[in-house]
Amino acid sequence: MWKLKKKSNYNQKGITLIALVITIIVLLILAGVSIAMLTGENGILTQAQRAKTETENAKEDELRRLTALEAATNLENTTYEDKNGQTAPIPAGFAVSQIEGENTIEDGLVIIDSKGNEFVWIPVTNQEQYQRNTSYENTGISSQAYTDTGYLPEGIETTNTSESNEEAERTVVVNARGFYISRYEAGKETNEDKSILVSKSRATVWNDISQENCKIEAKNFINNENVKSALCSGIQWDMVMAFVDGKIDGNGVDKFLVTEYNAKRHMDLTENSGNNNADKVCNIYDLEGNNSEFVAEKNSYYINFKFIVRGNFYTTALADPASYRNSFDGNANPHVTFRFVLYVM
Repeated sequence: MWKLKKKSNYNQKGITLIALVITIIVLLILAGVSIAMLTGENGILTQAQRAKTETENAKEDELRRLTALEAATNLENTTYEDKNGQTAPIPAGFAVSQIEGENTIEDGLVIIDSKGNEFVWIPVTNQEQYQRNTSYENTGISSQAYTDTGYLPEGIETTNTSESNEEAERTVVVNARGFYISRYEAGKETNEDKSILVSKSRATVWNDISQENCKIEAKNFINNENVKSALCSGIQWDMVMAFVDGKIDGNGVDKFLVTEYNAKRHMDLTENSGNNNADKVCNIYDLEGNNSEFVAEKNSYYINFKFIVRGNFYTTALADPASYRNSFDGNANPHVTFRFVLYVM
């Protein structure tokens, strides 16, 4: 009896060390394949996230098209009141964006015209507020900055002096209690071999253009009894800086401090407008990154570099905060573009 029981023990089967190792290796391979299928470039999770992003983008694009259709039916200036009770004028030919987060003044009110151009409202409460900020200084330039001439559109009374241009600009802005700034750096589209100025997402940035031609293109964007356009002035840039200072950036992480350099907001190559979400603040893109931007402002500090650019572009040797004034010679340059504004009449 004992012998039979002992013999039966010999027949019991177990897992050998080699079999165990092989099993573990197979499980590791299967786990690796599963993880790759889930998280790889073409993984299930990656494709799901991509599909979600594309769906959201398609939904936003459709809302922008609907807003553009509405804009075409708006034939006179109106007043818009957001959910917080704040108001802004909406010029004829424009409509308020229907996208969540783009329809309150505090977050950056976006309006769109019938062609899809986008602008953001910058509120100005009083005349005393509308002044040049001389603290945005770079090697003494801002303390000697003054408004340029020849940038204001026809219909806004000026004479050919910097003081009168500055005062005419201030009068129109204060009467409207603000102005609209292009949401993106100046972009261009081609129509019958002619470049057309736009303010659109993913547009080709209009760089390599002289300051004098910036003034011409900006004035020609729109000019009627309801709304007029012009190159952004130095004071208007300062008003934008005051509006966005300390607000959360497009990644929802960092505060956008206009006097501090932030490498994440810069791009070392020119990209299409609106590509860098880290440089989005109050729904305005590329105030610091991508390209420097001409404004309607000069300085008396340098003789040969008398034009001022803002929103400096990034290189390893040169990177300034969004607010700083820098001097430039005014010629066309692949690193310099411009931004334009709308005056509501």
